[in-house]
Amino acid sequence: MLLFAGGAQAQPTVDFIPSNAALNHAVRAYRAIWEEDGERIVAALEARTCLQFPESSVTALVADAVSNSGGPDHPMRLRASYEPDEKKSTLVHELGHRHLWQFVERLDDIDGHMTLYLVLDLVWADVWGEDFAARQVRNEADWGTDYAAAWAWARALDQQERTRLWNRLLAMNGFPDNCGPLPGNTE
Repeated sequence: MLLFAGGAQAQPTVDFIPSNAALNHAVRAYRAIWEEDGERIVAALEARTCLQFPESSVTALVADAVSNSGGPDHPMRLRASYEPDEKKSTLVHELGHRHLWQFVERLDDIDGHMTLYLVLDLVWADVWGEDFAARQVRNEADWGTDYAAAWAWARALDQQERTRLWNRLLAMNGFPDNCGPLPGNTE
């Protein structure tokens, strides 16, 4: 089920740039994902977070390196060698981090991945379905103990607790704290 945020702004552009000419194929794959699903990705991020996407343009360097969200003055980096579904999930993961830069204040004892994981599986499910989301949660949990622990924490929360934490985070950062219910673990 895809939700839509009210008053969404224009679709942001993502400029995928290869770190070297040998990675043009990976750039084309990321561009194809964005062209096909970019509007749904942004709509799902905005609906699940109750926040508009903050950037009108994002630069994404496609490289043979670990993916990361970059920084306000640095491009996002996406790993070239990922399989198609991992490219999709990683693109949303890193855009999700950038989206959550709007939060200056953070909840005590809840790190950036735990915060992202309050909504990331829901966004994946909105765009590509529940089965895709479940596979990508398992995939990310295999990245290491920090990721596994953050996913275990988020997936153990019920709908009421996810919603309570999210609304508290919104309020702490000066946003309206009336975000609708965030579904909890459905497995």
